[in-house]
Amino acid sequence: MKNLLQIFLTSSPEKYYNQEAYNTYFQEAYNTYFDFLAESLQKNETELLNFLADKEEAINISYKLLETINDKPIHEYQVKDTDATFIDEYINYNYLQLLDGVLLIYIQLATYIQLVNENKQTENLDLYTCIGKLGKTRFNYLLPVYEHTVRNGIGHGKIIYWESKADYIDKKNNKSTLYYYQFIRKFDSLLDIVNGFTLAYLTFWHKELRFRKVNMPRQMLFQEIKLNNTLPTWEVLSVINQQVLEKKQLAINVNSFCSSQVELRDEAIKTAVHASHLSSGRFDEIYLHITHNGYPGYVKFDTKALNSIEGAISSDDFIPAVTDSLEWFFHGFVENMPASMDSNAFVYNVNKAKKLDNEEFVDSFLYKDIHQYVNSYNDYILIKDARYVYSGVERDKKCIINLIKESLPNLLAHTRRKSKELTMANKHLQLPIKYICISVYEDNKRGRALRSNGIKPNLICTIQYNATTTGTIKLMDSKIEHFQGIVFNWNHYWRNAEDYYRMFPES
Repeated sequence: MKNLLQIFLTSSPEKYYNQEAYNTYFQEAYNTYFDFLAESLQKNETELLNFLADKEEAINISYKLLETINDKPIHEYQVKDTDATFIDEYINYNYLQLLDGVLLIYIQLATYIQLVNENKQTENLDLYTCIGKLGKTRFNYLLPVYEHTVRNGIGHGKIIYWESKADYIDKKNNKSTLYYYQFIRKFDSLLDIVNGFTLAYLTFWHKELRFRKVNMPRQMLFQEIKLNNTLPTWEVLSVINQQVLEKKQLAINVNSFCSSQVELRDEAIKTAVHASHLSSGRFDEIYLHITHNGYPGYVKFDTKALNSIEGAISSDDFIPAVTDSLEWFFHGFVENMPASMDSNAFVYNVNKAKKLDNEEFVDSFLYKDIHQYVNSYNDYILIKDARYVYSGVERDKKCIINLIKESLPNLLAHTRRKSKELTMANKHLQLPIKYICISVYEDNKRGRALRSNGIKPNLICTIQYNATTTGTIKLMDSKIEHFQGIVFNWNHYWRNAEDYYRMFPES
């Protein structure tokens, strides 16, 4: 569970989950969703647990779809305001899947429990009905992210793309027009909400539902097995359930880079034991398909036998639970073993791609990333944008400004170091740096929310060092300050969101 929950702290876009959506499940206040579920366990336990049992596969599909969308490389991508191709390929149908495939089961659950407690009929819990019902409650933040005509236009109507906006037209010829930047905001907000709902359900399952024998959604189980058992020398590639004759089998595909046969055996046993305990009797066998140095092998474990072993002090104690395997995986090397399985051939893979660490702190500022390019004459580097997020506890505006100024030498030095690392990682020629632009933000958000679509209220300032002959860039409506030979652009819209949204409306 710990590894699965950590995704919502460290991974993008999961870590940007909507905290209001999460807290609606877990705030210690009356009528929140957590209290609502807790009351239902007392007053309507049968109805609640029956609903979860009936919808187990729907919850699993919801999580699988969300995992697939979260894994797409689109969430930090900076989108141009005229990028119709990005909207067409990545936003439209993912928005539809988020609504119908991910969000629906969560709001059906909320609506169902509410209707049961009101002694009303619980049929026809479609998306439109559920949002209409919940929109009158503390779930009213669902209303801005749901566009009925847009959904129907994507699903079974038509879309007309213009330079910076699109018309969504349903079968009844109702039309809704959205600028691309507006739709991307709507998509991001919806994704943050469903990530919040998913985290809330996962935590609620861990706290309450597992003690009432409600199964963890299968895809969550698979991901937890994968996360908990992946090491530098033991990479779990996939987990899937299979039916083999009369037996339910959990198949786990692994790439091994182990340095010895003993290590390989121990890792196989650890993975099987963890998977068997976590699945709580849902499978008869654990099947490990292991590829080592390109050579395939397998081993099968009986889950009942695994779970019955207590007080084991060595790997040998688990051998009786093995029902089938390639002999050399568990019983020693033989003379005619393929060369790829020879102990001298166990080589640890040290050539995996490297990427820059995005979790470094410079005083009270979290480093996010850096963008740079070489000038047209190829004789110096311009750091177009190095992004940092304020992570201190002080919230007073003047104090934050003073902290930024105090950290100026360290921010510039750190930016230069990250530029050098990036240049070396890409095997480019080291050139002098003549221009640096540092952007400092107040809250940590996905990349495009920090960078694109206007000068956002989250931007505190830009810091510009310029040794070129070109003038510095001035932010719109910003206050310019010269400090220690550096130009500060203090963002007018920082903590002045009303002015910003008048300039860049959400809808």
